[in-house]
Amino acid sequence: MAVVPGISPSNLPFLSYVSNAVARKIGSLEPAERNPAQLRKTGLAIAAIMMIGGLLVTVAYRMKLNAEERDRRPHVVQRLTEVFFGRDQHNRAFSTDQLKGKVTFFTPISLGEEERMEQVLSLMVELSKKYSENENLRFVGFTIQGEKDGPEELQGLLEKLGVAGDERWLFVQAEEDSVRGYIRHKIRVEFEETISSLEGPVKRFRSTLVFIDENLHVLEPHFDLNAALEVQEDARQMLENDPDRAEKYKAGDRLDDYRKARERILEVFNFMLEGDLKEG
Repeated sequence: MAVVPGISPSNLPFLSYVSNAVARKIGSLEPAERNPAQLRKTGLAIAAIMMIGGLLVTVAYRMKLNAEERDRRPHVVQRLTEVFFGRDQHNRAFSTDQLKGKVTFFTPISLGEEERMEQVLSLMVELSKKYSENENLRFVGFTIQGEKDGPEELQGLLEKLGVAGDERWLFVQAEEDSVRGYIRHKIRVEFEETISSLEGPVKRFRSTLVFIDENLHVLEPHFDLNAALEVQEDARQMLENDPDRAEKYKAGDRLDDYRKARERILEVFNFMLEGDLKEG
């Protein structure tokens, strides 16, 4: 079940209530008794929780897209004036100065989160192959697990992606606190999010695609392809379980958001290539 990153789910006390209601104390010789009415009530409660999550995701996603529709051009949110240093997959010195004059696809990475990174990395690989002759592109990842993800491990991931021989790819390791602070406060993107579950709030890795232009300007919008997939699923569930609410919040419009997000990424990329950006 997906919820909106950054929003504290108001239904967590109810989740605890549902969990307690399901639990039963059964003696060693006492057969389990099933109460159909209670089971139906519990099932409906869990379905309601799922729909609430879907509603939150869909509404927040629509607000984000509506804001972007007012001007399709990407806009500048920050300039990387502070130089960041690390080591790349070849154990060579890296600094953000190397990105000057380049168009950069940036994403936080963590080798223990391959499933969460799959969507963004596969798109980056696809674009690097499509624009294989463009030497002004860079495909960059900073690992947030520098103590585990060393140059050898980063090289292994690039080999797995099939781009180890492409010098435009730079996977970078540095001291963990330094990396995490730089991503959060300089690139201004979050690499963790909190979701709700029947066990309570759970933190997970957030895989986000960020564009950085030739002048080291960090641009918005950022892209979370996992969120697009989750919105689609939440919208589908809402359509199945609560058609009236789905119609009210236009959930049907969200059933193709993954494709739309990929198309929007290509649109932003074209704006960057043409130098058509919005300040601030």
